[in-house]
Amino acid sequence: MSHQPYSYNRRYTTRYTFVSKGRKGAIVKIAQFTPTSVTNVLNLSFGDLRSDGTIDDAANTNNNDIVKVMVTIVDIINDFTTENPSVKIVFIGNTKVRTSLYNRILKMYYTIFSKTYIITALIKDGSSFIEVPFETETNNKYLAFFVKRK
Repeated sequence: MSHQPYSYNRRYTTRYTFVSKGRKGAIVKIAQFTPTSVTNVLNLSFGDLRSDGTIDDAANTNNNDIVKVMVTIVDIINDFTTENPSVKIVFIGNTKVRTSLYNRILKMYYTIFSKTYIITALIKDGSSFIEVPFETETNNKYLAFFVKRK
Protein backbone atom coordinates (compact mmCIF):
# COMPACT_ATOMS: atom_id res chain seq x y z
CA MET A 1 0.00 0.00 0.00
CA SER A 2 1.66 3.16 -1.16
CA HIS A 3 -0.28 5.67 0.94
CA GLN A 4 1.06 6.99 4.23
CA PRO A 5 -0.88 6.10 7.39
CA TYR A 6 -2.04 8.62 9.92
CA SER A 7 0.23 8.82 12.92
CA TYR A 8 -1.24 6.96 15.87
CA ASN A 9 -0.74 6.55 19.58
CA ARG A 10 -0.79 3.27 21.41
CA ARG A 11 -2.93 3.46 24.52
CA TYR A 12 -2.43 0.57 26.90
CA THR A 13 -1.16 -2.56 25.17
CA THR A 14 -4.14 -3.21 22.94
CA ARG A 15 -5.72 0.16 22.07
CA TYR A 16 -4.58 2.62 19.41
CA THR A 17 -5.90 6.09 18.60
CA PHE A 18 -5.49 8.29 15.55
CA VAL A 19 -7.24 11.27 14.03
CA SER A 20 -9.01 11.11 10.68
CA LYS A 21 -8.80 14.47 8.89
CA GLY A 22 -11.13 15.23 6.04
CA ARG A 23 -14.13 17.13 4.81
CA LYS A 24 -15.98 16.61 8.09
CA GLY A 25 -13.06 17.78 10.20
CA ALA A 26 -10.96 15.87 12.70
CA ILE A 27 -12.49 12.63 14.00
CA VAL A 28 -10.78 10.49 16.61
CA LYS A 29 -10.61 6.82 15.61
CA ILE A 30 -9.89 3.81 17.80
CA ALA A 31 -8.47 0.40 16.92
CA GLN A 32 -8.61 -2.14 19.71
CA PHE A 33 -7.57 -5.77 20.05
CA THR A 34 -9.68 -7.81 22.48
CA PRO A 35 -9.43 -11.47 23.49
CA THR A 36 -11.93 -13.99 22.15
CA SER A 37 -12.91 -17.31 23.65
CA VAL A 38 -10.16 -18.94 21.57
CA THR A 39 -6.61 -18.82 22.96
CA ASN A 40 -4.31 -16.43 21.05
CA VAL A 41 -7.14 -15.16 18.81
CA LEU A 42 -7.88 -11.47 19.23
CA ASN A 43 -10.72 -9.50 17.72
CA LEU A 44 -9.84 -6.24 16.00
CA SER A 45 -12.53 -3.63 16.34
CA PHE A 46 -12.22 -0.11 15.03
CA GLY A 47 -14.34 2.94 14.52
CA ASP A 48 -15.06 6.39 15.86
CA LEU A 49 -14.42 7.27 19.49
CA ARG A 50 -17.65 7.93 21.40
CA SER A 51 -17.75 10.48 24.22
CA ASP A 52 -17.92 7.63 26.78
CA GLY A 53 -14.66 6.12 25.47
CA THR A 54 -16.27 3.23 23.59
CA ILE A 55 -15.93 2.49 19.88
CA ASP A 56 -18.70 3.23 17.41
CA ASP A 57 -17.94 0.55 14.83
CA ALA A 58 -21.16 1.33 12.95
CA ALA A 59 -20.19 4.95 12.24
CA ASN A 60 -20.13 5.92 8.60
CA THR A 61 -18.08 9.07 8.93
CA ASN A 62 -17.62 9.74 5.21
CA ASN A 63 -14.60 11.92 5.91
CA ASN A 64 -13.29 11.23 2.39
CA ASP A 65 -10.16 9.48 3.71
CA ILE A 66 -11.12 5.77 3.70
CA VAL A 67 -7.87 4.72 2.00
CA LYS A 68 -5.72 6.52 4.56
CA VAL A 69 -7.82 5.12 7.42
CA MET A 70 -7.47 1.56 6.09
CA VAL A 71 -3.71 2.02 5.55
CA THR A 72 -3.51 3.15 9.18
CA ILE A 73 -5.39 0.06 10.37
CA VAL A 74 -2.98 -2.17 8.41
CA ASP A 75 -0.04 -0.33 9.96
CA ILE A 76 -1.56 -0.81 13.42
CA ILE A 77 -1.94 -4.55 12.76
CA ASN A 78 1.72 -4.63 11.72
CA ASP A 79 2.77 -2.83 14.87
CA PHE A 80 0.69 -5.02 17.14
CA THR A 81 1.71 -8.33 15.57
CA THR A 82 5.36 -7.35 15.58
CA GLU A 83 5.18 -7.30 19.37
CA ASN A 84 2.71 -10.21 19.53
CA PRO A 85 3.71 -12.55 16.69
CA SER A 86 1.90 -15.60 18.05
CA VAL A 87 -1.58 -14.04 17.97
CA LYS A 88 -4.13 -14.42 15.24
CA ILE A 89 -6.26 -11.37 14.50
CA VAL A 90 -9.90 -11.76 13.47
CA PHE A 91 -11.97 -8.98 11.97
CA ILE A 92 -15.42 -8.75 10.47
CA GLY A 93 -17.55 -5.95 9.14
CA ASN A 94 -20.62 -5.06 11.14
CA THR A 95 -22.56 -5.05 7.85
CA LYS A 96 -22.32 -7.09 4.67
CA VAL A 97 -21.11 -3.96 2.87
CA ARG A 98 -18.18 -3.53 5.28
CA THR A 99 -17.30 -7.23 5.16
CA SER A 100 -17.32 -6.93 1.37
CA LEU A 101 -15.03 -3.88 1.60
CA TYR A 102 -12.52 -5.84 3.72
CA ASN A 103 -12.72 -8.71 1.23
CA ARG A 104 -11.94 -6.34 -1.67
CA ILE A 105 -9.02 -4.77 0.18
CA LEU A 106 -7.56 -8.19 1.02
CA LYS A 107 -7.95 -9.29 -2.61
CA MET A 108 -6.42 -6.09 -3.95
CA TYR A 109 -3.37 -6.20 -1.67
CA TYR A 110 -3.07 -9.96 -1.17
CA THR A 111 0.33 -10.14 -2.85
CA ILE A 112 1.72 -7.60 -0.39
CA PHE A 113 -0.11 -8.86 2.72
CA SER A 114 0.67 -12.52 2.09
CA LYS A 115 4.42 -11.82 2.33
CA THR A 116 3.96 -11.11 6.04
CA TYR A 117 0.71 -12.86 6.97
CA ILE A 118 -1.09 -16.13 6.65
CA ILE A 119 -4.58 -15.01 5.63
CA THR A 120 -7.62 -17.18 6.20
CA ALA A 121 -11.36 -16.62 6.26
CA LEU A 122 -14.50 -18.03 7.79
CA ILE A 123 -17.23 -19.57 5.63
CA LYS A 124 -20.46 -21.33 6.41
CA ASP A 125 -20.72 -24.90 5.18
CA GLY A 126 -24.19 -26.21 5.90
CA SER A 127 -24.67 -25.71 9.61
CA SER A 128 -20.93 -25.50 10.33
CA PHE A 129 -18.46 -22.64 10.21
CA ILE A 130 -15.06 -23.48 8.71
CA GLU A 131 -11.81 -21.53 8.55
CA VAL A 132 -10.34 -21.81 5.04
CA PRO A 133 -7.37 -20.28 3.21
CA PHE A 134 -8.28 -16.86 1.79
CA GLU A 135 -8.51 -17.00 -1.99
CA THR A 136 -8.44 -14.03 -4.31
CA GLU A 137 -10.09 -15.82 -7.23
CA THR A 138 -13.27 -17.02 -5.59
CA ASN A 139 -16.79 -15.89 -4.95
CA ASN A 140 -16.87 -17.43 -1.48
CA LYS A 141 -19.09 -15.56 0.95
CA TYR A 142 -16.48 -14.85 3.60
CA LEU A 143 -17.97 -14.04 6.99
CA ALA A 144 -14.79 -13.04 8.81
CA PHE A 145 -11.08 -12.77 8.14
CA PHE A 146 -8.00 -13.88 10.04
CA VAL A 147 -4.40 -12.73 9.77
CA LYS A 148 -1.43 -14.26 11.54
CA ARG A 149 2.17 -13.20 11.15
CA LYS A 150 4.30 -15.82 9.37
